Amino acid sequence: MTRGTMVHPMLKLLATQPELLAEHVAAYAELASAEASEAAQGLRQRTLLGGLAALLALLGLIFSGVAALLLAALPLREMPLPWVLLAVPAVPLIAALGCWLRMRTKPSTPKFVQLRQQVAADTALLREALAT
Repeated sequence: MTRGTMVHPMLKLLATQPELLAEHVAAYAELASAEASEAAQGLRQRTLLGGLAALLALLGLIFSGVAALLLAALPLREMPLPWVLLAVPAVPLIAALGCWLRMRTKPSTPKFVQLRQQVAADTALLREALAT
């Protein structure tokens, strides 16, 4: 038989056992879903840390402004605990820095690596099968 009239074994397999293709597509969907869930969780965590850092920084700046106004309005020697003017704004600012550093050190891993590897492996296998 010539190559043009011969049915390729892969097409014959797909025609006789379509459930194999359905299983393969379902496995792709499951892999994509798992990796998408993992990527969404990382994005959620980074967004939460960034938002918390911004909120704490804003709170620290507000407390710093209040401390500056109190320092301008009241003489320092008449304040019972002047160190509180530094401590109160410092706490949220340090916490904001901690959140920001945690967000920055959180590794931003490449997304869908396993799915890409699987597609590349299947593509290579398909090319090999079509070349024969």
